[in-house]
Amino acid sequence: MSQEDQRTELHSKTQQLLNGSLKHVRAAALAAALVPLAAVAVSPAVAQSQGSGGAPPPSEVPSPCDFTTSGGFVFMDFGQKANFGAHGGCKNGEFWGHINYMDHALNYHVNSLEVTGYLAPLPGSNVRDVCGVATTNAPEPQPVWFRIRLVDNGEPGRADLFGIRLSNGYVVTTRTLGAGSPRGGNVQVHDPNPSTQGPSPAPDESTMCGGLAAP
Repeated sequence: MSQEDQRTELHSKTQQLLNGSLKHVRAAALAAALVPLAAVAVSPAVAQSQGSGGAPPPSEVPSPCDFTTSGGFVFMDFGQKANFGAHGGCKNGEFWGHINYMDHALNYHVNSLEVTGYLAPLPGSNVRDVCGVATTNAPEPQPVWFRIRLVDNGEPGRADLFGIRLSNGYVVTTRTLGAGSPRGGNVQVHDPNPSTQGPSPAPDESTMCGGLAAP
């Protein structure tokens, strides 16, 4: 199958699966449709070096579930800046959130379509991962899976962390906001409330994140 045929097939399957609200019960089907096809067209222009090695710790939906809000910027490996706004959590029996990410060095924009997972690596951790599918502004198969990592190290936020990984090979390893500057942004994990109920039963990590490891 040619790359153009693969793009056409990916687009067709994506439209079928995203017709209406993408619920967690359909995330497994989306993973089966997207992961094999997206892997064939990694754009060299947007590929970063792969993230930190080693197997990630097991992750699951926090219990009780909560939500996280964040925004700010990080410096890339060669000093360029990337801005982000990222939110995720559980709400009324579903996953909730949105990400908006801009790599200014590559003029590369990622905008989420749906959040399909919200995880913590360990109970009581200050680390949250938000997973889902997104579109980019690059000429590549759409959509892509994303997994972002948010770490809340307390106020005022200068020690908080952000990282992002996409299914097309793009990754920015988890790093301090603004290289520790007081205006680098903030990550805040909010306490649970009566509305922060996730899907039951919760999908597994691979289904929620399309098989992506944490950045």
